[in-house]
Amino acid sequence: MKRGVFLIMLIVSVLYVSAQKNTPMRAYNLFYDQDYVKAKECIDECIQDEKFSTKANTWLYKANIEYRLALDDYSARQKDANHQPLYPTAPRDSYLAFKKAQELNKNIEATDMYSPYQAMPVLYPVLFLEGVDEINAKRYEAARDILALAVESYEIQAPQYPLNGELYYYYAYVFTMLEQPEQARIYYQKALDDGSQNINVFVGLIDSYKSEGKKDEVKNLIAKGLQKEPNNAFLRVAEADYLYWTDQQAQGRQKLQHLPASVSQNPQCAINAANLMLSDSLYSEAETLLTQAYRLAPDNAIIAHNLGVCCSNMGEFKYLEAERIKLKTDKNTYQAMRAESDEYLARAATYFEAALQSNPDDTKVLQRLRQIYLRLGQEGKAQEIEQKIKP
Repeated sequence: MKRGVFLIMLIVSVLYVSAQKNTPMRAYNLFYDQDYVKAKECIDECIQDEKFSTKANTWLYKANIEYRLALDDYSARQKDANHQPLYPTAPRDSYLAFKKAQELNKNIEATDMYSPYQAMPVLYPVLFLEGVDEINAKRYEAARDILALAVESYEIQAPQYPLNGELYYYYAYVFTMLEQPEQARIYYQKALDDGSQNINVFVGLIDSYKSEGKKDEVKNLIAKGLQKEPNNAFLRVAEADYLYWTDQQAQGRQKLQHLPASVSQNPQCAINAANLMLSDSLYSEAETLLTQAYRLAPDNAIIAHNLGVCCSNMGEFKYLEAERIKLKTDKNTYQAMRAESDEYLARAATYFEAALQSNPDDTKVLQRLRQIYLRLGQEGKAQEIEQKIKP
């Protein structure tokens, strides 16, 4: 009798365990019941099983489950821009699973689920969003891989909802950040062909053509871009840059003297313009522009460094000019000029010290700072800098 009870309990236990075992069919049932979280847990375990991982339906179920999770995240973000995705990799996981299912069985289908040929051409919006998230996190290689899938999805057929070049623009931008200008140019051009009205496409394509030395293409793009936005800060700077690049220095200088106020509102644009000014020894103009930009971006080390360059050059010029006229003018004029020199040099020191916060071992900045402190008669600070320079 006891043995019979034991056998019954054993059978029940085996049946219970069997019922609880994760299988693709259980994942499908959970999906059908709209319990997508548990369905994901179940199908992910199945994917690790050698028996199930070779079956097309396993990958089809995973693809649909991930797709639902991606859509839920997407819907939540539509309602709340600050929503953080619960399943940030669901778009790519879904797309890759659809591809895998299609590789194993090109005709795979399941009731109440998308087939690969239905889903793959419409996944690009969520893939695009995931790629942009990676860009915002400055994970450019990851962004490149995801946006490659988004582009693939977008190009399977004529898109139901055209993105007017934005997908191609972001993909090109990633290549720009990865210093692959040839690839960037391909997708900036695709963005234009896809109907982009984004002026950054023109800017990106201009930079790409410039890196390849294509002067005519750069000139034409600047002209087309300025037709769309005559006062676009980046394009106006690019116009001046083109003139300097093509040895039209006087015209370039004139363009720099008539830049729109919006140039100082964008740190990178201000840096680009100031670099042109510095190359032409327009230190006062560069200082004015960078000072305005620095108020908006006080932590920008490049702006701080360039302001240091402006002020140190102007301070050194004033010092040399004062020494030149020392014996030819009255004492008060000389002292006033020296005071003006010291003021510029002191400001330069402040800016260089700020720039060193992000790169404390920058030898060139340290040497420039040491020279400034010696010029100001601050031997103690100069010696401190000397100790930092020594290996």
